[in-house]
Amino acid sequence: MPSLRTIAHPFLILLVLVITNFTNGVSLASQVDTVIEKTQTESGATWELSYTLNKPSQQLVFVRNPDASRTTRWLPKSSDIEIAYDTISQQEIVRSKTGKPISKVSFVLTPTYKHLGKDYAPFSPFSNGGNAFHSGRLFACANTCEDEHNEWPITLKVPSGEHIVLNGKVVSGSASWVDKNNGRQVYVGKQQPIITDSAVALIDPALPESIQAKLEYDMPNIMAYFSHSLKPLATEKPMLFASYAMVNGHSSQGGTLPNQIFMHWNRNDLDKRAENSDFANKTLWFFAHEAAHLYQPGNTAGVSENDEQSWLHEGSADYFAALAMNYLYEDANSYVKRRITHAFESCTLGLTQSTLANAYKNGHFNLYYSCGMVMHRAIDSVVQQKTLGEESLFSVWKRLQKAVSRGLPPGTATFLALLEPYNAPELIDAINNATSDNDKKAILGLQTLYRMGE
Repeated sequence: MPSLRTIAHPFLILLVLVITNFTNGVSLASQVDTVIEKTQTESGATWELSYTLNKPSQQLVFVRNPDASRTTRWLPKSSDIEIAYDTISQQEIVRSKTGKPISKVSFVLTPTYKHLGKDYAPFSPFSNGGNAFHSGRLFACANTCEDEHNEWPITLKVPSGEHIVLNGKVVSGSASWVDKNNGRQVYVGKQQPIITDSAVALIDPALPESIQAKLEYDMPNIMAYFSHSLKPLATEKPMLFASYAMVNGHSSQGGTLPNQIFMHWNRNDLDKRAENSDFANKTLWFFAHEAAHLYQPGNTAGVSENDEQSWLHEGSADYFAALAMNYLYEDANSYVKRRITHAFESCTLGLTQSTLANAYKNGHFNLYYSCGMVMHRAIDSVVQQKTLGEESLFSVWKRLQKAVSRGLPPGTATFLALLEPYNAPELIDAINNATSDNDKKAILGLQTLYRMGE
């Protein structure tokens, strides 16, 4: 009888391969090593990106494909390599023009800001030559990306005299890590981060002094407010990125990634705009909104299972921003009132064009912010009335945090169930109406919720 040591049954070989791949968490057939390098020469800085595949494949595809801008912003170093946009799969594809299998490809990148709809900008330049980039923009797979493929080995190399800020730590020369999920923001440049008790910050020195002061001194107060009102962060200190390209543009964008808040201004008129107090309040509101996301259970996307439930995490973050600014800054109260009134008016108008349930399909994602804030304001008011001020919206969200930690789904079903003990059926009915597919019922529900919050 043959020994298994010398002759293995085909089924056992297959089983071993399956177990090995499952244990690694990555399909070996799609594993790609990524190297991104910044070099500095007399003619300027160059960013080069290389992918090495574990075995030759017909094509390389990307996890995130918000548009086709890689086809113009990534310059292949080989004349035989191209990036094409597949309109059927709506993916950008790296392939050989002559049909050869590819095993390594390299590109020269365009390290400037590019607005990507519903995604993070690839680069966020700082005025002093530094740059933050979104690692998730680099995630790629050989042939196809499977759902279980969620590990991305990345190596970053920087020139002498510059450093990397990765997860709040300053690193010289190079850094290697395995990324996952949506990736992260990584800084490359000469600027040293500001380290406080509550955050690690990289704030562009060219930003107006009033904006710098608000970010450097007010953000720790906002973080402390949320830590007290909800639950202190169990992770390492969050990172704050505020970059300013100072170019002739008119756009800005920001967001959150796990343990990170970032904002980029792609314009050259901030000094003039900062003279308006509303601009400073708007900037602070944005960062308060994004900071609130850090305290929601799970990651931002995990607060709701589906896009149509986005009123839960976007609406709560906006109302939490309102509460934080009202509590911390008396001179911001009138601005907050105007924001709430505008949210009600914007939501009411928006519901005539799309119900909240279908807003994400119809390009009205902003409704989740405006309508969601009105809904959370009503919940806060009703909970305080029912408990004679002993509890508030924060009490409900603390219970949601505990429910999610026990394994319950972090969506609207769990959240609404937590409202039942307050014996407020009129509140539940109004929320159900506001989120229904019937536009007239939705508007009536929203109007009821607005009155409840007064």
